Amino acid sequence: MGFVPIQLNEYVRKHLKANPGEKKGEFTRQLKDALARYQAGATCDCGEPIWVIGSSVLGDTCFTCATLEAEPSGDYEIAEACHKMARILPEPCSRKCEAPLDSDTDDRDVPF
Repeated sequence: MGFVPIQLNEYVRKHLKANPGEKKGEFTRQLKDALARYQAGATCDCGEPIWVIGSSVLGDTCFTCATLEAEPSGDYEIAEACHKMARILPEPCSRKCEAPLDSDTDDRDVPF
């Protein structure tokens, strides 16, 4: 499913509603700082682009390292940073990727 894009101010509003003890100015600054780092090319220790929302609190980290989930599934990300997941996948292999069978061996003789 991927990230759900959200405008920074809208995310701040939702976050403050769920976390009324947070200070709006400080939280907004943290998000803007993380977004600026993302736009400057900041990456997680694993090499992936940072997740702006998570990095605003945890330091520069990607979604997977922050949540231990392989992919976002409806999780928010600041709209300006959502293109990070639009990767170009390699073309599928055009040749048959099967090894020829060796008629002299029988896999049933191999102990597992």
